[in-house]
Amino acid sequence: MKKIFGLLLFACLILTVNGQQIYFETGKVFSLFDYKNSDGTSLTDLKGTTQNSLGLGFRMSLFKSPCHISIGVSNNKYGATRSDPALGNYSEWDVSYLDLNLGVDYEFFKPEMKNIERYGFSVFVKGICATDFMLKGKQRLNSLVFDLSGVEEFDKPVIFLKGAVGVYYYITRSYVPFLQYSLGKSFLVGNYAGQEKLRFLTHSVSLGFSVNLIYKK
Repeated sequence: MKKIFGLLLFACLILTVNGQQIYFETGKVFSLFDYKNSDGTSLTDLKGTTQNSLGLGFRMSLFKSPCHISIGVSNNKYGATRSDPALGNYSEWDVSYLDLNLGVDYEFFKPEMKNIERYGFSVFVKGICATDFMLKGKQRLNSLVFDLSGVEEFDKPVIFLKGAVGVYYYITRSYVPFLQYSLGKSFLVGNYAGQEKLRFLTHSVSLGFSVNLIYKK
C-alpha cells in the first residue's frame, strides 16, 4: 500500500506541471459512522471523532471561465467511539484513508488582475467525487487492539460525494491562501442485502495555499 501511495503521489506531482495552480491544504475532519449489521440494525450509540487531513492537487480553468476542474490526493483520517457503561466496555475505531478526488468549482467575485499586486477576496462553491482506499486502521476494545486490515467493511474502496464552499484571498495574482468547508457522504455500490453496511458522514474544515503556475486573466 505504501508503494501505491508513493506512485499516486508522484503521479499527482507530475500532473501539477500542466495545471494552472497547485495547492496544498491541511485541516480537520469530523466523521460519523453509520453502521448496520446483516439484520439491518443500526448502532445508535456511535459517536464521531475529529481527525487530521492533509492534501495536495492541481486546479485549472475551463475555457477561461470562472469554472475550474481540480484533481487531488489527500490523507484523511476517520474515527468513532462507543461505550457501554452497564458492561464496562469501551470501543474506539481509527482509520486512515488515501483519498483520490475530482472536483468542479465555480468562483464568484474574482478581483481583476491588472497588476501583479492585487488584493481581494473571492468565493467559490465546489462539487467533489472521491474514492478512498484504506491505508491502515485499528479498533480498540478496552485494552485489546485489533488490526482492521482485511475487514471488509473498512478495507474496500469507499465512494464519496462532497459539496464545499470556501473563500480565496488574493495576496497577489500568484499566491492565494484559502479556507474551505465541505460536507461529504459515502455511498455503497452493489448489492448488500443481508450484509453488514458501513457509511461515513464527514464535516471538514481546511486551510490551504494555492500557487498560480500559469496566470490567465
